[in-house]
Amino acid sequence: MEWVSGNIFIRPNKLEKAGSGTPAHSHNFDHTTIVFKGSIHVHATLPNGTVIERDFVAPSHFLVRRDVLHAIFALEDNTEYWCVYSHRSPQGDIVQEWNGWREATI
Repeated sequence: MEWVSGNIFIRPNKLEKAGSGTPAHSHNFDHTTIVFKGSIHVHATLPNGTVIERDFVAPSHFLVRRDVLHAIFALEDNTEYWCVYSHRSPQGDIVQEWNGWREATI
């Protein structure tokens, strides 16, 4: 399930079992991740190759910068986190309403 609210895109993520996760990926925009329930481990690789690993316990949040390869894993059962970010045009500009451009949600 994904939600659009004005120019904000919200992607809830639920990890039912400890150890489950979201595979490594990156985005072409910054986004905030909010941990609502449980706890997560984040493995991130910066564009210069530096690796950062950090744990977050609900309630908490963190910023993932554009082009940072990141994977998220549940440290406990029934963990929930949401990714939140502004929609973008194909040119990278923030738009006030979702324009149907799916690339802005990847």
